[in-house]
Amino acid sequence: MLAALAQQWNIRFDGRPAIGRRVDLDGYVKSPTPICVEAWAHQGPARGAQPHKVMRDFCKLLLVEKLLCVPCRKVFLVCDSVALKFLENSWQGKFADEFGIERVVVNVSEETRQRIREAQVRQRR
Repeated sequence: MLAALAQQWNIRFDGRPAIGRRVDLDGYVKSPTPICVEAWAHQGPARGAQPHKVMRDFCKLLLVEKLLCVPCRKVFLVCDSVALKFLENSWQGKFADEFGIERVVVNVSEETRQRIREAQVRQRR
């Protein structure tokens, strides 16, 4: 997913932001407006506690921006738009909008989608 975003946006991920604390992002680009990315490789609608995981990722993006002391481009990355449906007409979606968190859907191969679905089945057991 990160490779698809890097190709789509013509960027190269740099590793971790220099914030003096251990906060791991899935993707980071050091630039005048840093790009901070959290990715959720999920297929289908969010279930159970999954919306809470998304909100933790949103908060992590905000924390990194605060610690960097510079406005960042905050991106929540998925490869299935259905996974984001719960954000429509919800306070969580409003939260993302108000804090400038972009929701980006990238295309991945059907093989990758199938591997994700298989992993999700294993995780439910």
